[in-house]
Amino acid sequence: MFKILRIWKLLLSILFLRGYAPLVSSSFIQARRPLNRSSRRVTSALVDHRLRMATERIGKEASAKSTRKVSKRGRSQKATPGSVGNWEELHGNWVLRPTSSETPRALIHFLGGALVGASPHITYRYMLERLAENGFLIVATPYQLSFDHLEVCDSVISKFEKLAPSIARQYGAVPVVGIGHSCGALLHVLVTSLFPDTPRAANALISYNNKPISDAVPFFEEVFAPFFTSIASTNGTLPNSNEALILSISLAKAATEGKLPSDKQIQDLSSFFPPFQQNNKLKIPKELRATFANNLSPSFKALSEAGVLPILNQLFVSLEQIPKLVDEVASGARDFTPSPSAVKVVARRAYRARRTLVLGFSDDSLDESEKIEEILKEAESITRMRRPMVGVNVQRTELEGGHATPLFAPPLDLAGRLEDVLGPESSKERLLYAQASATVDRLIAWFEEVNL
Repeated sequence: MFKILRIWKLLLSILFLRGYAPLVSSSFIQARRPLNRSSRRVTSALVDHRLRMATERIGKEASAKSTRKVSKRGRSQKATPGSVGNWEELHGNWVLRPTSSETPRALIHFLGGALVGASPHITYRYMLERLAENGFLIVATPYQLSFDHLEVCDSVISKFEKLAPSIARQYGAVPVVGIGHSCGALLHVLVTSLFPDTPRAANALISYNNKPISDAVPFFEEVFAPFFTSIASTNGTLPNSNEALILSISLAKAATEGKLPSDKQIQDLSSFFPPFQQNNKLKIPKELRATFANNLSPSFKALSEAGVLPILNQLFVSLEQIPKLVDEVASGARDFTPSPSAVKVVARRAYRARRTLVLGFSDDSLDESEKIEEILKEAESITRMRRPMVGVNVQRTELEGGHATPLFAPPLDLAGRLEDVLGPESSKERLLYAQASATVDRLIAWFEEVNL
């Protein structure tokens, strides 16, 4: 009886957490053993971190059964601050369902670039909505930037795994494709190499960047590191500048949600003024809060429907990453973990996606598409030697544009209305999103080439 229960549990796990990526299920089984052998050659710090994160995730899977209820379509009953258009916030992910009612062609798991990746449904809205219009289910997972990329990967995977069972129940088995821009492309390489429980049918790496911090951020050691350390230092009994920044961002974010500062925020604010430190019990009366909410409600609703407040809200969500980075630098962080050289070793030996598009732009000084193509070609050769029957394909394409090209585009509905008036070509030229449109066209063409 015990064996039957174990087999049943295993089948459920495969169905709900891995089974909706059928195109990679076999590659997951085949890649698991080589990954373990290769991992032993990587630095011990990486291995220890991977094992610790895997242990923590087992506990998270056990508690995933108690996740909050959602409506029949999986939509949260309460509107989420920052939501726009048809986007839904589910378990920390932003989800956009395909415009057609048919089964999605694939599930696109999207990760944006550094800082802008905290609000991918806003910053990459045009590109992702175009893909949804073409039959893809979009899951854009926001993340807080950190010098520890493995910690970021684990956070992303935890959010995605909480969503996976409900997606599998609703749509059945659909392939999972990772698309990442800049830092998001790097994260997808790490996920595909170091986390075997998250298989991918394919990956599209846009403007891949794996530069050390000294190359990615000019004058980091000379200017930014000393400055961040100074503002994180304490000054007697008063809060430091970084704490002031945290409080300022939280107050501004609350305003975009139509709220007065909470009592705790008021008390935190009073701590910056010595006369109020002894009497730190200031509060806003409930009657005043109710009056404020009633008077502001019409204006707040109008600004929300116009899309102004969601954009401002997500702006402050993105800015919330800065104090954390300041603290990390003040604590001694001077480069990313794993280091660029360690990432190359891991990707060369353990990268498992069978199909990869490496997409770069002609005017991009940060782009390292050529380097990652070379590394993945070596990974392809290693995979073929180990598993001769496994087909692996790596393509590289270069388009006109720069590092921020995927970000420069209006929302799809606005672009559509302008194209109806001005014509497609004229609209793209005047609003400067022709290159972003070409990027989406290339992605869709690649999906056709690999039968997705």
